[in-house]
Amino acid sequence: MRVTYIRWSMCLIEMNDLHILTDPVFRLLGWRLPPAEYTIDRLPPLDLILVSHRHLDHWDRWAMSRLKRDIPLLVRPRRIADDARRLGFTHVRELAPWEQAEVRGLRVTATPAVHMGGEIGFVLQGERTVYFAGDTSFDAGIFTAIAEQFAPDVVILPIGGLAFFGRTQHIDPLQAVEALHLLRPQVVIGTHWGSAPNWPPLLAMPGTPQALAELLAQAGLSTQVQCMRPLESAELNGFRHKT
Repeated sequence: MRVTYIRWSMCLIEMNDLHILTDPVFRLLGWRLPPAEYTIDRLPPLDLILVSHRHLDHWDRWAMSRLKRDIPLLVRPRRIADDARRLGFTHVRELAPWEQAEVRGLRVTATPAVHMGGEIGFVLQGERTVYFAGDTSFDAGIFTAIAEQFAPDVVILPIGGLAFFGRTQHIDPLQAVEALHLLRPQVVIGTHWGSAPNWPPLLAMPGTPQALAELLAQAGLSTQVQCMRPLESAELNGFRHKT
């Protein structure tokens, strides 16, 4: 199994002989997002796309209009499902929290998320159990429920602490440590970092995987931080399932 962090909340998950893409985004308001060298033609043939919510940094119509229309999509909210169908996608399903779908033997469960309304995360159950948190804020109840029900091996978690004028609803490395204390995965891959310009006090995204790794070590948690830079991949075949 392999996970590659590309940008923002966009990851390529390779498991169960499937290529799964999360929250595809290549451009934001016409601005090409870094790393600029990862263009849409570099994507492998996709078997599934997961979309956590409708914000422009997670639902990129420009990119979606350039992908094959027969790729299955699991999405929320309904406006994304409707928009995807208008673009010509033929296998679109909206999932509510805790609702399940199966794609070629891979079980996908939508999980609750807290952001600005209408968003979800996803748990993938196959050769490993992977929790993709989408753009959720910290919520102890959600993370505890996911840990108890799924015991994820890998957590893909926002860590950047994106803030506007010093205010944020996004998880930063310190809150990520709290989340990981509840989730207890073997591996964490940070998302939602390194893709926004740093223009304090207007805009800041200070969280990094390096900061998260330091805080996890200080907290005595054994979770390993992988994908320290965009386009790095985590090879997870050596990790064992929890028993």
